[in-house]
Amino acid sequence: MTVRRLAFGLFAIALFVRGAVCFSNLQTYSSDPDAYRAIADGLDQTGTFGLVDPDGVARPTAFRPPLYPYLLSWFFRDGILPLVSVAILHAILGAITVLLTFWATLRLSSSTGRRITRVAILASLLVLVDPILLQQSRLVMTETLATALSTLLIGCWAVAIRSNTLRGAAILGAVMVLAYFCRPTFLAWAGLLCLGWIVFKIRERNQRAWMQFACTFGILAACVGAWTIRNVQAVGHPVWATSHGGYTLLLANNDSFYTYLREGQWGERWDSVSFERAYLHRFDADPRLAEFWKRDWKGPSAIERGEVTDVTEIEDDQLAYEAAMATIRRAPEMFAWSCVVRVLRLWSPFPHATDGRPGWINVAVSAWYLVILCCVCVGAIRIYRSPTFAWDRWWSVLTLLFTLSVVHAVYWSNMRMRAPAIPALSILAAAAFATKKQEAIDVANA
Repeated sequence: MTVRRLAFGLFAIALFVRGAVCFSNLQTYSSDPDAYRAIADGLDQTGTFGLVDPDGVARPTAFRPPLYPYLLSWFFRDGILPLVSVAILHAILGAITVLLTFWATLRLSSSTGRRITRVAILASLLVLVDPILLQQSRLVMTETLATALSTLLIGCWAVAIRSNTLRGAAILGAVMVLAYFCRPTFLAWAGLLCLGWIVFKIRERNQRAWMQFACTFGILAACVGAWTIRNVQAVGHPVWATSHGGYTLLLANNDSFYTYLREGQWGERWDSVSFERAYLHRFDADPRLAEFWKRDWKGPSAIERGEVTDVTEIEDDQLAYEAAMATIRRAPEMFAWSCVVRVLRLWSPFPHATDGRPGWINVAVSAWYLVILCCVCVGAIRIYRSPTFAWDRWWSVLTLLFTLSVVHAVYWSNMRMRAPAIPALSILAAAAFATKKQEAIDVANA
């Protein structure tokens, strides 16, 4: 069977499976936990990337990255986002991710033939049935889109780093921009990829490599600059990422969470109710003080009473950032330990128990990820030890894992945050199932 037929078959199977999952309960798309639907609604109603107040006036925002809300805004009809449309979008993105995993595996390898094709098929199937990706595909959140873009970027890097064309460099830069507009975390990844370009290409004293680097970096820098300038004009501050980072930092570094780390039992889930209640009262007292978080807050907050009207989202986020930094300064040892905990949570095979989820699902998911992570270790070792291993093609995979680990060591972290790395992990895991040593060598790049 030809590679094209295999790819078409994988896409068809993936579209059926992901479609079945996405359409299994359309009501899950009615929730909007991260305000992506609200921003998309603002785009649809007013053409402004912002939130619409009760009077129908759009307030520009930098609260979320722009790509996913823009995609959602295309599906609004008469001010309503059909749940079926979101299901179709996520099913297609999920199927594309499976197909991109197949393609990226082939691009990461220097060889062709049945051996590497089998590894690519297995990696694609692991992505197809991954529990995190299946769960996130049923929510109005960015994991599904971010995973597709991270997989595309891995494949584009593998092509561009071994080519001498400006076209490949331009495509690489464009995909970096799309990934960044989906998740600002990817900008750190893009920076490491640019660094890798200097190490692997420019050290060869190839003038063409400089032109390629200038093309890729220029596209990335121009778009980051454009988003920053837009935010200066729209929200009055040079936000290069989002105006949500302070809250995410505070969510990961607050007195309630630190107390949980000191006193909680292993496997016990952090109850964030006290933190959320206190945070709602952040304009009633100073959240940078330890006494604020120890107080038992009751009654309506200033926000609920409608007394907070002149605070911008930038000022609000800055207050959260300062409160988080104050917590870190009060307990530097606990901050260091919390960083370790967050990294372990990011890569943990064990999901926390949640209300309404049967216990057997947690057991099954834990068993799945235990096997996968063991296979990742075996596959990575086999690839690294092969005589034809090359750092340049695998640089995108290594830096993606590194970027997620470093960022989420400081900011809030849980299992779903590793969704963009699941195709990369699946490729490594698939290498462990190579039936012969030569197959792992094939995956390692000559």
